[in-house]
Amino acid sequence: MSYERILVPTDMSDFANQAIRYASLLHDRLGSRITLLYADETYFPVDVLEVPLGYYLEQAPETKAKLQEKLREHANEHLPHAQVETIVVQDAPARAIVHTAREMKADLVIMGTHGRRGWRRALLGSVTETLLHEIDRPVITVTPGILTVDATADIKHIVCPVNFTYIARESLQHASALAEAFGAELIVVYVAEGIEPPQLPEVEAAFGLWVAPAVRGRVSYRLAVVRDGNPAEGVIGVAQDVDADLIVIGAQHKFFSDATVIGTTTQRITRFARCPVMTVVRRAKAEIDVDVPEEELIHA
Repeated sequence: MSYERILVPTDMSDFANQAIRYASLLHDRLGSRITLLYADETYFPVDVLEVPLGYYLEQAPETKAKLQEKLREHANEHLPHAQVETIVVQDAPARAIVHTAREMKADLVIMGTHGRRGWRRALLGSVTETLLHEIDRPVITVTPGILTVDATADIKHIVCPVNFTYIARESLQHASALAEAFGAELIVVYVAEGIEPPQLPEVEAAFGLWVAPAVRGRVSYRLAVVRDGNPAEGVIGVAQDVDADLIVIGAQHKFFSDATVIGTTTQRITRFARCPVMTVVRRAKAEIDVDVPEEELIHA
């Protein structure tokens, strides 16, 4: 896995700065190139304009230039040792992020989150919610309070929840690559719902054989089988027990659609985990020839 090009959407807020700090961590370790994107959709309500609409439209290039200057200053302040590209786009943020990520062939998107609309988005945020449904590449979400200004961020423990599916194997490959790059311990979690204790040794043996090809002896890892309780709570519980610095989980695009299926388990993990979460999206067209029961898909 390669993370040569990282896109970091920002509104230059403290929430967004957490994502910049995480991107800086990957830049320092992997030499990734970082692009900061500022996107906003500006509307001019005719009924409240104090001067003719033409005046505002004429000022648009100047306004954009000022934003570009401000974004460049922001990049110099928060990423002083990195070579950073800055882009200002006048568009709805989620749409701009998806389009820019595709245009620049970004390997990864990292964004800070903050919720403003309703309890279901309390820790995720409406832009991130929309983005995860539309993006076709990995996204790391960094929630408020995870990284403090003075803290030295690092990745020492990575948790990767999986089942026996192709998207799970892809997310495991990402987790393994990052664990190798940072010398981190990899904890692979299997949520064994409905499995009775006598069946556990057989499940663990099959699980170990399934994990091995994705890891390929590159990193140290251990298996964790969660039997009881809600799957999301089980994964978050493991992450808290090992003081995880990152959770990596898969997301499945619907067949014959550009939308991503956001399942309950990954929704909860992304919203309530106390560490950053990488959501790995797999295009459905790559799995059309694979006969995988729908209920076995990892939904993110």
